[in-house]
Amino acid sequence: MKITIAMHHFGLLLSAAALAACACQSVASDRLRFDGMPPESTETLLEHAAVSPAGQLTLDLGLQGQVTISPWPRALPGQLQAQYVTLRQIAHPAGPVQSMLLRAAEGKEPWLTLVANGGLNWGLLPGIRLRGAAGGGVRITGLKNDISVAAGQAVKFQDAAMHCWQFSLLAVRQPQGMRGISQEGEPRADWYLRADTEC
Repeated sequence: MKITIAMHHFGLLLSAAALAACACQSVASDRLRFDGMPPESTETLLEHAAVSPAGQLTLDLGLQGQVTISPWPRALPGQLQAQYVTLRQIAHPAGPVQSMLLRAAEGKEPWLTLVANGGLNWGLLPGIRLRGAAGGGVRITGLKNDISVAAGQAVKFQDAAMHCWQFSLLAVRQPQGMRGISQEGEPRADWYLRADTEC
């Protein structure tokens, strides 16, 4: 009888744990994720990559394994050819800051920067910074006029050299504090910065 009750309680605990895991996953699936990131920053020449029907981009790093980025932003190319990919992961109390830079094989500068869980005091380009704004958005500062961007919005701007860039704010969230666990309270953001041909 005692064994049956203990097994019943154990079953309930397993069910609760499974439900909690599913809840965490469903919340996490809404945010930009980099899975399989190498422990150290790395740069690799990527011959080819394509976005799957499920909206994931898988980067084959050879001996370092595979990195999956999901959901891959729909406005970005679904096929990548001959790219240098730079991956970085930095520990943070509100979760790791993950980033990817893409540079064409013949290019000198990255044409795309994609960031998951980044802070809102980020250097986008020389003299141009990303900062938090009231109402849950961000501001791009260092331009002639600051630009405000809301989550789900994309804007274009020119740098000092008159090169055109597109900035897209994918999501902004406020980390939830947990009792007994020290956590950073500043908002976190998912975004990308892309070189564009014209403004």
